[in-house]
Amino acid sequence: MPEYKQHVLVCDVVRDDEKHCGDKGGGDVKKKFAEVLAANDLRNDVYLSSVGCTSQHGLCQMDQASVIIYGVNNQGTWYVADVDDVETLVNEHIKNGIIVSSLLNEKMKVKI
Repeated sequence: MPEYKQHVLVCDVVRDDEKHCGDKGGGDVKKKFAEVLAANDLRNDVYLSSVGCTSQHGLCQMDQASVIIYGVNNQGTWYVADVDDVETLVNEHIKNGIIVSSLLNEKMKVKI
């Protein structure tokens, strides 16, 4: 099994109430991550997967999804993002290690 440097988890859960990330932009956000990671030759370094409901769908607008990126030192960063945010997350967070504060899910920040 390959050893990945980072892991991107996108919520794409669909429910009958049509309020979850998969009912909103989750599927499109995950698809865009796959495209952008491939275009940047990062598919062998970054594992992309779905994640079960994180109960953050209430923060997401109709075109957004909850996104978690795990990277250096297994640090996880929670975001709320749409397809237009994916390139920024790949370029800033994944490639350069810079947290994109404008997209942070503030409710899931760990308080030290």
